[in-house]
Amino acid sequence: MSLQVDRVFQQSLKWVMDHLECFDPGHPYVQDHTLRVKPFLELVFVVNPFLRMNLERQFPELHTIRHFIERTFESYDFPAFAHHDPAGLMVFALRNEFFNITGQPERCADGLLEVFLASRLHEVVERSRIPFRVMDLHYALDRATGQFDPVLYLPLYQKTILAKGRSLTQCNTNDLYSITHTLFYLADLGQVPLKQVLPAETHDLQRMLQDALAMMLRQDNLDLAGEFLMCLAFVEVLDTPITRFAWNLLSERQLSSGAMPAPTYSPEKAAQMQEDVQRYEFTQCYHTTLVMLGAAVMVYGKQVVA
Repeated sequence: MSLQVDRVFQQSLKWVMDHLECFDPGHPYVQDHTLRVKPFLELVFVVNPFLRMNLERQFPELHTIRHFIERTFESYDFPAFAHHDPAGLMVFALRNEFFNITGQPERCADGLLEVFLASRLHEVVERSRIPFRVMDLHYALDRATGQFDPVLYLPLYQKTILAKGRSLTQCNTNDLYSITHTLFYLADLGQVPLKQVLPAETHDLQRMLQDALAMMLRQDNLDLAGEFLMCLAFVEVLDTPITRFAWNLLSERQLSSGAMPAPTYSPEKAAQMQEDVQRYEFTQCYHTTLVMLGAAVMVYGKQVVA
């Protein structure tokens, strides 16, 4: 299995490097309102744990990505964006975490996160969001200040779809993303073993997550398949028949460019396009490709760090 994991990781990383400038919020590919800062924020969200794991020493590409993130935080007018969008909280939380990880705390000493918090807009957002999205906000803030404690998330966890034990057959796509993201935060994206946070649920989680992975592979939803592979790593399920099958399939399905096709990507549509083929591939596949980076690091990267 390690060969397939390695291939998916290397190809995904190469694709990100080849398209790095496309993650800039000012790039023509993402200037429409539906994307804009979203790809960049998701890049930072994925890369921050890599930097915490010191993977930059093993993968020099991360050094280039780190400098791109630094430049983008400096060059793009995120404060102006934050005035019009609650995602501003995520911008400054992820920014502060990034600069603290990279030993540059002075670069987030402008008080912008504190100003945004003082507006109390995030409290309005919390009241209007479902539990795992509230966890999303808390996680970003806790990571920004270095005060993460998964035990403090357990009251919110009890309100989630995962804690309530909804059957997978009764879950829609949003419910399944709720399950994966709930586990992302409780596990601190792989930094905290879930058996320490949810000891009584670990066995059931191992079984349920493998079932969910099988469902997503059958539905050809590689985005959620990657997220469930990440979650399986959090409960120490790395090498089973279904995970081996998954990595083999992912290795086969990866596009020649290195992108991992999302459920919304159509190779037939791409083949018929005379213009904007690369834009189409980026906007449809960037998230799934980033997910594959994270999933592969949980399996392959742990061996490297060890």
